Amino acid sequence: MWSKIRLTIFGATSIAGIIWPFYFIIQFINLVRNGNIQGSFIDIGNAFFDDAWLTPTSGFVSADTAVLLVAIFVFYAAEGKRLKLRLWGIFFPLTFIISLAFSFGAFMFIRELEINKELNETD
Repeated sequence: MWSKIRLTIFGATSIAGIIWPFYFIIQFINLVRNGNIQGSFIDIGNAFFDDAWLTPTSGFVSADTAVLLVAIFVFYAAEGKRLKLRLWGIFFPLTFIISLAFSFGAFMFIRELEINKELNETD
């Protein structure tokens, strides 16, 4: 029962990790389209990342996420190797292509499936 609850939570956070962050990406894109943010592609990219540190609040969230990212990447490698997960390294680029929330939820979902498979094989 707990395994199904964990799978549901990890699956839901993975899906939310696509939807919620991309909601804000779409808002940023609309700001660019409306001319609120102007410049070259590089200027716009810089604006996106600079805004992450613009206020003390956003700086706190960015710093906290950056430190968490290091710990999560170590966890991906350690657990991926320990459980012999296929393609565990894919979660590194997915973090930057989609979002940390997505990649971590997806990793935990796959990890939970693998642990359940191992438990069922030993029964």
